[in-house]
Amino acid sequence: MRVLLIDNGSTLLEKLKNLIPGDESVVCFDSFSKDTAEHADVVILSGSSIGPLVGNEERYQSEIDFIQNTQKPIIGICFGYELIISALGGSLKKLPEQKVGEVVVRVLKDKELFCGKEQFVSFENHRWGTDTLPEDVEVLAESDHGPEVIRHCSRPVYALQFHPENHTETSFGDELFLNILNRINP
Repeated sequence: MRVLLIDNGSTLLEKLKNLIPGDESVVCFDSFSKDTAEHADVVILSGSSIGPLVGNEERYQSEIDFIQNTQKPIIGICFGYELIISALGGSLKKLPEQKVGEVVVRVLKDKELFCGKEQFVSFENHRWGTDTLPEDVEVLAESDHGPEVIRHCSRPVYALQFHPENHTETSFGDELFLNILNRINP
């Protein structure tokens, strides 16, 4: 499997790279173009610590265009989740306070993907959440903060609002990430 990891300014890049089985290519968001993804089987959009998407969409326009126009499998993580929501026609809202730490996530659909779990713990660190969902997206799991796991209804696009690469010893996020990766690229 050829994985392209787009680094959106993640402080957890090494942890994310360690979570991906096999080899991956890494490209910084400001160097990304659709041609960069040509030979990738899966594209992963990382989190970010360099600022919000809202008000900075032009910095990420290449990723937004890619999300809107590709049929390649995509997994978005935190900021990558926000990119997917925005690119597919949803909207984001700034949360009253930054959400940091472990969160209980309740499974709503597709329990097979979640290994039969009704709920699990994962780690999040974000200031933005979902205001409106895109039309062709469904929520698979949620927390008290809102949607946590989404998927596109007809394309191999998944997104996690939390960080599956962080606190892997106490959370289910890493297992879920690998389940998604295996599902979209068997």
